[in-house]
Amino acid sequence: MTIIIPKKAYLTVVAAAVRFANQKIPRDDWLEVNGVFIGEKKDEDIIIREAYPIMHEKLDKDAVIDKYEWSEEDNVTYTLIDDEAFSRGLYTVGSWHTHPGFKVMLSHIDIRHLAFHQTANPSYFTLVFNPERLLRQVETPDKKGDPEKLLKNDPGFKIFSLDDTSRGIEASYHTMDFLIEGYENMEQLVKQTHKFIIDVTNFFPKDKLFETYQKFIQEKLTKFNSLLLGTEEYLMTLVRKGESHRVPEVLNNQIHDIRKFVAETYIKIASIKDFMDFLEYKEKSTIIPKVNEILSDWDEEVTKLDTKLAEISKKF
Repeated sequence: MTIIIPKKAYLTVVAAAVRFANQKIPRDDWLEVNGVFIGEKKDEDIIIREAYPIMHEKLDKDAVIDKYEWSEEDNVTYTLIDDEAFSRGLYTVGSWHTHPGFKVMLSHIDIRHLAFHQTANPSYFTLVFNPERLLRQVETPDKKGDPEKLLKNDPGFKIFSLDDTSRGIEASYHTMDFLIEGYENMEQLVKQTHKFIIDVTNFFPKDKLFETYQKFIQEKLTKFNSLLLGTEEYLMTLVRKGESHRVPEVLNNQIHDIRKFVAETYIKIASIKDFMDFLEYKEKSTIIPKVNEILSDWDEEVTKLDTKLAEISKKF
């Protein structure tokens, strides 16, 4: 059996993991994230269709590894996702969670969780992802002080299945084969995902997400209007100085700079829209409408660009 993972599902896991465990967050404050996969079985393979982040652990520096609990809201979310999948002819094929900064393995809690679901669905699996494993390409040793094992083109995770669910937390487990779609090879996957992690670290914060994007759009709108106003004032200065012959060239240069600024801003906005797919399920209903509203403010101003540039041109 092979687990087929679409690129977007893989990036969902990566983004959700890195959002709560990255270089901008103190290592002691890194948090685990938990979610599910929906998909279907075709022949002998499991085809993942989507990955959903559901919850992250609450910071408790006195807690032991994996000490987190699903809230009632998280359980309701799981049911909603499962029901929605069923309505589309899909089902929950497996789960995923993160081990930020520590070994990709199954804890006794992971085994208990997997045994519960795999008993009902023998093909159920769980994926464990460590962003540091992907970034550093090393396997965390079993014991502190032991040497790290070097890896090559590793995607940062392993997929596990239990050998005998009847043994409960005493069950042994094995890894499963997988294929990640959307990349020419694993070397390309690692290279592109490294860049993606930088983008997530810089622009997909765990806290004050809406405020971050609101500030970004406000700053870009201020700069946009400043560029338009500055262009007009510059041209007026040229006319006052008797250098009207320079107006066409300067105007063309200013228009080029403004359009470049707009294009670069749209690239960042595209990232914001992509990141909305990586939110925890329960966040989407509140955050996405608010983000769409501020993005519409940008769109509304930029759609007037050609008209404003034409007005400036007519003046000179």
